[in-house]
Formats: sequence, C-alpha cells, structure tokens
Amino acid sequence: MNYKQIENLKFALLNLARQGCRLNIPSHGINGRIIGVGFKPYWTSPVDSKIEKLEINYMDDSGNIIPFNFHNITSYDVISNDGTGYENMQNACMDIHVFTQSKGRDEEPYEKVRVEISKDTQG
Repeated sequence: MNYKQIENLKFALLNLARQGCRLNIPSHGINGRIIGVGFKPYWTSPVDSKIEKLEINYMDDSGNIIPFNFHNITSYDVISNDGTGYENMQNACMDIHVFTQSKGRDEEPYEKVRVEISKDTQG
C-alpha cells in the first residue's frame, strides 16, 4: 500500500462513519451502525506502507457500543461501491488484507476480511 491508498481508505471510512452507515463483517459476526473510526498512525507519512491499527466503533441493534480492531493492514481491494467517489460514497464492499505472523509456512501471510458498508436505512 502506498501513501495515496492509505489516505483514500482513511478518507472513505471517515466519510462513511460521518454518514452513520452500517457495518457488516460476516466472518466475525459484526453488524451495526458505525459511530467512530480511528487510525494508528493518525498522520500518514509518505514512507508508510501499512496501517498499524484501524479501530471501528459501532453500535449494535441493542444499543451497545463495540470497538472492532484490525491490526497491520497491508492492502485492500474495493470489490464494489456505489460509484459516487470517496466524498459521497454510501455503499461499499471491500476485502481488507491483514498481515498475520501466526500463519503456517505454506499459507498466505495475510488474512482477507470482507467488510460491507451500506447506508443506514433504519434511521
């Protein structure tokens, strides 16, 4: 990942959080309204090639606020979006590639996590 890719991901996620979109991560049983997004490092440097930590705080349907963390994001693929650009995006599906040191020698060194974000139609 390069500086521009990191900044694009951060910008898109912050905009989706600002709009109160819903987060769905089927592989982790996560579903709720995004209420906050945080990054480490917060300020991206041109030499950065990964996001050390991405924390998404979401509210489940019971009203509980729950943090979910990704560590060592090395890349991502946008599978689909609503085609409105990063500024106005309200629906997106992406695979986030998370580096995992505990993988075996014959396995890929990263885990691919499918993240679906959509406009909150529940109010």
